[in-house]
Amino acid sequence: MVSSSPMDESVSRAQERLSTSHQRDRSLSYASRVTISTSGDLESVGGAAARRAGERAESIRNLDDFEEGNPRGLTDEGRGLLHDHDSSRSVLSRDEAMGYQENLSSFGQTLFNSCNMLMGVGLLSLPYAMRLAGWFGVLVLLFFSLLTCYTAKLLGKIQEYVPPKKLREGPGAYTIYGFHDMGELVFGEYGKLFISVIFILETFGYCCVYLIIEGENLQHQLSYHAAFQGWGKAEFMSMSALVFLPTCLLRNLSWLSYFSALGVFSSLCLLLGVLSTGLIPNVPPNPDFCVRPTCTGSLSQPSVTDRVHMGHTLEMLGLILVGFSGHAVFPTLRNDMQDKSQYGKMVNVTYAISCSAYIVMACVGYLMFGNSAQSEITLNLSTKNVVSQVIIWIVIVNPVTKFALDLAPIALGIEGYLALSFGISQRGTFFVLLSCIVRTFLVSLNPKS
Repeated sequence: MVSSSPMDESVSRAQERLSTSHQRDRSLSYASRVTISTSGDLESVGGAAARRAGERAESIRNLDDFEEGNPRGLTDEGRGLLHDHDSSRSVLSRDEAMGYQENLSSFGQTLFNSCNMLMGVGLLSLPYAMRLAGWFGVLVLLFFSLLTCYTAKLLGKIQEYVPPKKLREGPGAYTIYGFHDMGELVFGEYGKLFISVIFILETFGYCCVYLIIEGENLQHQLSYHAAFQGWGKAEFMSMSALVFLPTCLLRNLSWLSYFSALGVFSSLCLLLGVLSTGLIPNVPPNPDFCVRPTCTGSLSQPSVTDRVHMGHTLEMLGLILVGFSGHAVFPTLRNDMQDKSQYGKMVNVTYAISCSAYIVMACVGYLMFGNSAQSEITLNLSTKNVVSQVIIWIVIVNPVTKFALDLAPIALGIEGYLALSFGISQRGTFFVLLSCIVRTFLVSLNPKS
């Protein structure tokens, strides 16, 4: 037996490292070929490193085990590299394929957007939901909070998955952006179409609700002024659309986070306003809906309440679930995050804040008004004091901060489709004009009467 010399062992190790490096280059080349559009500008993706990756991709174009669009031809190491490229691929594709802006949202900005989507007009109806369910409603509220928090994080996990087939041509071909991509992977083209229609109808429906609420509140507050004499419901609805439109023209969700911060602040002010009316003894409730002794409008002397009501279960479930209607926008918010690994933490913090506000509003409102709680808690408040007037104007401001976020997934999808279909550059003036036309058209579709 001939023992190997140290020189032979060194040569063997050098050959192994060279072979490993060659395999890594081949896997990285395929990952870059999936990530980078063949007609894209390599300089905008990764500079010299991306250019070298593209050159290596050209050198192995004819290899049978790396045929185009077949990720299953990758080695385990190559599949891992492809997965590691997911975040950078999302950044590229969101800019070129889906029409997003270059500036992604930070953790705090995304947190404001998500809290704003959940905490909204649903706060107003929670005391009425408690009236329909009794104190059992708190358990129902906690259950749906935990359930929707889990499913929101599950959506993020699904978006991390690298599908075995192309979902679209060009950049982002292997990136799951939202529900339509999930539907295509599971049910094919018909599933994609069906889920897209359902998603658009649901999201657009919430936009219509915001517009109606805003129009009715403006009519209630302004119809007594001389400048608005003779205005009907249609005129106030149109006025609401004009108020919403400027925020809808902002395509960057990081810019919308400032409006979301205002929305979160107004929701917390709404909660504090209701608390203050219950704690201040000389602020009476609305006598039209709250009559002693069954209804006191005070936290120091709670109204009559019940443990369980089961006669209006479906209505109660619907009112509670309205508070989680913003759940459908979470995939869009994740697409816009700078650090997508923080998505799960962001969801947990969002639900901790929102669920706490929901439970406080539900319990405080039910203690104050009991079985006399109305469909909107503002109806139980007196209109003859400053606190109640402030609360009403907070309710008017709140939908303005949410409308653009609900409309964003629909608008971004239409703009991205038009850009890919007609080869429109998303960095030019024409695309900005196209975006304004699309968003103005979507706002104009909302009901005006």
